[in-house]
Amino acid sequence: MNQPRVRDFSAAILIDNTGRLLLQRRDNKPDIAQPGKISFFGGGREEGESPLDCIVREIEEEVGASLPPSRFEHLTSLDVPDPENASGHVKGEYFIAREICTADLVVTEGQLLVIDPENIETIRDELTPLTKLVLRQFFAGQAATLHRSVLFLCTGNYYRSRYAEELFNHRAENEGLSWRAFSRGAAERGSPDNVGFMSPFALERLETVGIAPKRADQLPQPCSLADLYQAHLVIALKETEHRAMVERRFPEAAHKVQYWQVDDIDVADPADALPMLERLVASLIIDLRSARLP
Repeated sequence: MNQPRVRDFSAAILIDNTGRLLLQRRDNKPDIAQPGKISFFGGGREEGESPLDCIVREIEEEVGASLPPSRFEHLTSLDVPDPENASGHVKGEYFIAREICTADLVVTEGQLLVIDPENIETIRDELTPLTKLVLRQFFAGQAATLHRSVLFLCTGNYYRSRYAEELFNHRAENEGLSWRAFSRGAAERGSPDNVGFMSPFALERLETVGIAPKRADQLPQPCSLADLYQAHLVIALKETEHRAMVERRFPEAAHKVQYWQVDDIDVADPADALPMLERLVASLIIDLRSARLP
């Protein structure tokens, strides 16, 4: 009995900086699968190549985008009979890459198709079977995370950013705002002086203002490049302290970061710094509600 022909490949859903999907209309050639149909950019794995290495190479070859591996989020794996080739089998790894600048792309295979997610039904009949399957998983995941996200950065993700996260999420939930916050540290590692999960000054102030923290049992986390690309809005809490860290660690994403000026505990007493942070968060929520920020 003949073994089924196996297609072993990586592909990516590319998303531009306005949230549109960047798809590939395949060349209309009889020697390729599903000629003229719409799918994702990507291709077959070379010998000894990991799925992640494969998609990094394929995206550079097919659209001219040199993206580091950290820009790719893994979406799903398929190991199924090939719906596009009779008697074949698919082993596919699918990724997501966001914040792609469409103007910089140079497409070398097929044609680029840019489409808003809400208009995907208008081209559904032109999608390959695998593309339909993976897009269903992608949109199911998107539906589970309907909120837009703001990322707060301080140095060690122990005091200021944790307070901002808890405060923002409490107010956003109470006011029905479709945004949620998460927080990270701009430094590679936190200070050894930061004992426990979260600053006692932040915890004390949360109790004072009547907020029960939801992540008080979570350890501080350093920021990754993926965190910056995941967030719709990034705010570092003190420009003179954090700009150099961000630009050194994440030069490719530093443009996304906005800066406030909230001093750390070595400069400002929490009785002064945390009420200032409360005023800034309140102003931010007003701006988001009135759409003065993206």
